[in-house]
Formats: sequence, C-alpha cells, structure tokens
Amino acid sequence: MNEAELVFTQVLSCDKLFLYLNKEVNLDSEQALRVGKILSRRILGEPIQYILGSSEFMGFKLRTDKRALIPRPETEILVEAVIEEARLLNRKPFEVFDLGTGSGCIAIAIAKLLPEAIVWAGDISDKAIDLAKENADSNKARVRFIKSDLFKGLEVAKKFDLIVSNPPYISNSSLSSLPYEISFEPSLALKAGSDGLDFYRRIVKEAVFYLKPEGLLAFEVGINQANEVKQICSRDFSDVKILNDYNNIERIVIAKKGNYKNG
Repeated sequence: MNEAELVFTQVLSCDKLFLYLNKEVNLDSEQALRVGKILSRRILGEPIQYILGSSEFMGFKLRTDKRALIPRPETEILVEAVIEEARLLNRKPFEVFDLGTGSGCIAIAIAKLLPEAIVWAGDISDKAIDLAKENADSNKARVRFIKSDLFKGLEVAKKFDLIVSNPPYISNSSLSSLPYEISFEPSLALKAGSDGLDFYRRIVKEAVFYLKPEGLLAFEVGINQANEVKQICSRDFSDVKILNDYNNIERIVIAKKGNYKNG
C-alpha cells in the first residue's frame, strides 16, 4: 500500500478494499485531527512506519519504532532465499541463528514459514531485543532471543545449519548523504566502518566456527557490495552465490561451508 492508504486504513480501522469501496466516507473530528497530526510528523521527515507504529513484513504485522530499523522489502528476498535453501538442505532439526535481529522480522518470518526450524535471534541492543520479543509474541512465533555482540553470547560449542544476517552496511562517509528520514533510525544498525564492510568481515571470520558441515551463511548487502562480500566469503566458504532483488540489484550473498573446513 502507498502511504495515503496506510494512513487512512489505520485511522478508519479498515482494509484497503473498504477504503476504495467507500470513497465518500467522511472523517469525524477526532479522525481528522489524527490525520493532521500524522501529516505534520511526516512533513518533518519522520518515516510513516514509525508514525503509525507498525509495518508489514512477509504478510506479518510488526510493531515498528525507533528501537530498530524499519523492515524493508529487500529483506523479504533474503528470507525467501534462506527458506528455499533450508528446504533443499532438508535437515531435521534445522537450527537457524538470525544475527543482528533488530525488529525480529527475519527470525519471526522464518519461524512462521518454516515451523520445523529451531530459530535463535541475537542483537547487541537490549531495546531491539525487547521490540523483537514483542513482535514474536504478537505473531505467536517461537524464537529464542539472546543478547549478543555478533557471536559473543553464544555457547562456544553451538552449531547452526544456517546463519542469516542483515548487518549494518553503510560506510561512515555515506551516512550524511542518506535521505533525511533515515536519520530517525538507529545509527548503531547502519554504520559499518570506512567502506561499509566491517561487519561482513567480522561475521565471516567467526561464522565458520558456528556452522555445521555444509551449513549456510546468508547476507543482505548494500548496493554495489555483493562482489566484495562474495570475495570476503570465498576465503572460508565454498559455493558462494549472489541473488538479485526485485529491481535486479545484487542484494543477497549465500555461502556454504565445506565438509573439510573447521569440522
């Protein structure tokens, strides 16, 4: 839905179909005041998802506020890809770690769409974990949350079939050139060093020790980062591939751990 549809379906507590079948409906004074307040905040640049307090991701409604990044359509491609890979791997139980879970959108979608999976989710931010737990509860998703700085917080011997992450990937120098509304989102979830690749390097270096043989590592990446992330992964992983998003932009990198690497 576009932003106007999002506003009026929420203010009128209706769906999109009702909105278009009842175009002559009048707002009462309370509803009109609410629309005015929403528009005032939006004019100042605040993202509509924060103003309305929710967004949809893979068909699931999630609470959205400044504790975590807003879930985006590109990340849905990451979830679709890892679910397909999980089914091809065909392991039971299938254990997943969502590294840097933020709002919990990835972990929740995987838990709901791949119910046989055991899903773990970690984040360094207590506020993000609280938000992710609220979203998991509201969607009745079985996710195990832990506070972790990347892999710090996990048991040393813990092994997963899949590690998935949409890490920070904005270079420090690029932050100032981003659209103004991005400034409302937590900078902790955006900044990634001088070239935007710091977190990919850190994750790849450690992930190999937390994956089972032939386990998978899957990333969302920024524009023009896919080949560099592929090179980073290729040092420790085999069968590295790149997938495009809906706009044909290289957006997802998936790598497989070989049987011969680190057990």
